[in-house]
Amino acid sequence: MKSILRLACIFCIGLFIGTAVHMVIPDAPPIYVACAISLVAITLPTRKNVLAMNGIEAREDFTNVVRIFDNAFNPKFVIDKSSGKYVTNPAYDIMWDAVSAFRLTQQTLRLEQPMVAGSNVYNFPILNNIQNQAQQFPTEIRLAQQDTFVPTHIGFFLEYPSGVNDATFQLKTYPNQILSAQPVQEQCYYNGVLNIMVNNVQYTANWDLWRHFVTNQTQQTAALGAGSPEDQFLGADDGWYPMQPFVMMIGSQNIRISVTLPAGGAPTAVTANARLALMLRGVLAQQSTVVN
Repeated sequence: MKSILRLACIFCIGLFIGTAVHMVIPDAPPIYVACAISLVAITLPTRKNVLAMNGIEAREDFTNVVRIFDNAFNPKFVIDKSSGKYVTNPAYDIMWDAVSAFRLTQQTLRLEQPMVAGSNVYNFPILNNIQNQAQQFPTEIRLAQQDTFVPTHIGFFLEYPSGVNDATFQLKTYPNQILSAQPVQEQCYYNGVLNIMVNNVQYTANWDLWRHFVTNQTQQTAALGAGSPEDQFLGADDGWYPMQPFVMMIGSQNIRISVTLPAGGAPTAVTANARLALMLRGVLAQQSTVVN
């Protein structure tokens, strides 16, 4: 569907350009110009690992998320407990919609956990009132218990801060050999998988982290300065991957997000203060959950 919409937009632009060309060259029909531009657009190669997110795809993601909110908070049908069959929901409100009921906003969640030598499992608390470490890192962005979030894209990164409170570091899509003291060992994280469970139901299983690995053409070769460039990195694309099917995360539910490494695949040593970062981009419904 997204490819069809993109092609339709390219064709419309081609018609506009074709009309202008036709005014200069009468023998060039606008339809021919539009077809030629469309053909070139779909056959030319694009740079690898580019997410290519555009306004059309963002709108379609938003529309799908709104539909998920509508079905969750105002379903037309519910399961009858006695028969186990779907029946019409007596509380269904035909005038209700998520856009009017909630403040829907774009949102990014950022969950971080320290790299630990010998550890095969890393759990990422998603709520801002849950901690399994001395403190929540200052660069984290977690979900409030009264909100609901649907991620549309997932990013996985390595972090090399100088300490717990450092907020000046950059995200990395591979073990940077200048920043990492254990680049070979830390490569193991990309052999891991991501799992997401909500109320003990597995919604994302064995999502391979290798899809997030990126080593771009230009890489840091020494301490930043003359003769040593920083890593080539496009924050909108590198390390990110679109998520399908979507998973609705309600703050009042039991949400478990974990990264698991293969048996025997844990690092034997890691860089001091290094962390794993899991980032989720999506749509947030503010104040959508009743918290008792």
